[in-house]
Amino acid sequence: MEGTGWVEDPWVGERYEDDDHHDPGPDRWLPVYPPPRERTVAYVVLVDGRVVDTWHEPLQQSPWLGDPRVDKVERLWRREALVEQESAPWRDTVAWLEHLVGGPEALDGLTTDALPDEEFSLPTVAVGDGDVVARFRSAVEALDHLADACFGAEMRTAFRRALAAVGPELLGGRLPDDPLQVAGAVCWAVGRANGAMGPLGRVTQKAVCEHVGLKVFPAAKGRIVARLLGSAQPPWVSRPRALPDLEPLSRTDLLTSRVRRDIVALRDAALAAEARAVASAHERPGPVDDNAFVREDLAGR
Repeated sequence: MEGTGWVEDPWVGERYEDDDHHDPGPDRWLPVYPPPRERTVAYVVLVDGRVVDTWHEPLQQSPWLGDPRVDKVERLWRREALVEQESAPWRDTVAWLEHLVGGPEALDGLTTDALPDEEFSLPTVAVGDGDVVARFRSAVEALDHLADACFGAEMRTAFRRALAAVGPELLGGRLPDDPLQVAGAVCWAVGRANGAMGPLGRVTQKAVCEHVGLKVFPAAKGRIVARLLGSAQPPWVSRPRALPDLEPLSRTDLLTSRVRRDIVALRDAALAAEARAVASAHERPGPVDDNAFVREDLAGR
């Protein structure tokens, strides 16, 4: 072992002169490898996103034999980083506002008139059923009391419209919900959509429970009401951090004039910022404050 360094193999120089003398052991000690599996190609047929047929065939008998993509280990999408394109802030703002009111046409034609003080219109499916009518009457009375005590006349109209839209689903059928629970749920959805409850509003869930007579506030049912009233949020749409946190119902007939004025102001500020950016794109290549137009608009009101 003398003269052998740490990196050197002391057994390099030792070799058996006769391989017959080097018996590695019985055959049963040797590893047994199974035969290689036959490579197959799987086919999946989709029609409108629905699987209608599948089948397999050996790779050796398929047209994919010899295709360089079959044995390519390193995929392009694993090797090349995806380049995320930064979206203009006004586009994110306009996309979110469109989701709040129900689309680009609704946003373009949005008015700021106050909601009228209108009577509750009983849904047609409830006419003639005394039990269902009684449940609607109880819910309407609770919502009217809430509006008079905490919110105002415009919210009373919004409450009544929302109840007429979701009432047949929640108050009708064989297993109807409690009218007071439905009233609290409608108050949660419409109140958050108008910034009157939740993170922006001054009315708390505890106050609603005290006025309606509920022991526990039905926040979970309120989310159900919001889903029944609104539309699914597209995956490419999200609320910019500088904008108010409103519940998106995608309906203008449930928004008070104050909220619609704020939406119109944000819409106009976003479009003006886009026009200025397009006009000065070649003159000012430096960095721009993305949310400056939102902060300026909110500070001026």
